[in-house]
Amino acid sequence: MNERCAKTLTIMLALPALLLPAACLLYILFKGIPALDWAMLSGSSQDAAFGSISALWPQITGSLLLMLGACLLAAPVALGGTLFYALAANIRQRKALLGIMHLLVGIPPIVYGLCGLIVLVHMLHWGISLLTGMVILAVIILPMLLMNSVNAIKRIPSEKTAAARALGLSNGQLIRRVWLPAAWPALMTGLLLGMARALSETAPILFTATVFSGVSWPDSLFSPVTSLQTHLFYLAQEGANAEAVDIAWASAVILIILVTALSFGASALRNIRMNG
Repeated sequence: MNERCAKTLTIMLALPALLLPAACLLYILFKGIPALDWAMLSGSSQDAAFGSISALWPQITGSLLLMLGACLLAAPVALGGTLFYALAANIRQRKALLGIMHLLVGIPPIVYGLCGLIVLVHMLHWGISLLTGMVILAVIILPMLLMNSVNAIKRIPSEKTAAARALGLSNGQLIRRVWLPAAWPALMTGLLLGMARALSETAPILFTATVFSGVSWPDSLFSPVTSLQTHLFYLAQEGANAEAVDIAWASAVILIILVTALSFGASALRNIRMNG
């Protein structure tokens, strides 16, 4: 009887955590799907009205450029930190490295944005630019990527590593022939989740990388971009403009689709890892 009551209480406590996000998602889809059409993907912002629905292609492109650039910057650093942790670091260095990563995870993203605004935009004179946004997002997702990579290496059976060492494999051969074949699904899962995290951040790029309009494609790494996140942020403030609000809902749906696709990809890779 006590076990049944405990189970019922647990379900009741868990239901709000399941139902509220589901209700929010359904409401966003209900409001945003009617505003979606092919024009927002194929249209150009050259002659489009301010914030019009046919100008969303540059925002989608800008978001993807920021996401991919952040991952290209963060992934090699995370991999290098993981190899240092696994091959060269002593116990004290390992604890310090993971402690720093946990500290960085706990810092609010808006703080990274303000630091980027002060250091990169003003002190280094990079300006509001694609490169600045990439660097800030890379710093945000770096702890996640590094800790995921460390855990992926830890999950490799020690017998495989010991057997490789007994056969005389060098560190490079150990990484290529043993660790990467065993850990690549976990590494890719972490990378996809990092991409989803970078794609969902708004506050850091609001200060460092994006403008609302006037940009279709960045001329260089030091040019600003538009993004779905900041486009949605600005349009949502135009409560008196029904068209702007509709476009904001459509932007939210597109952003959810992109993040969900990355999350499903990560889930599929996790299943590969578990089945393997």
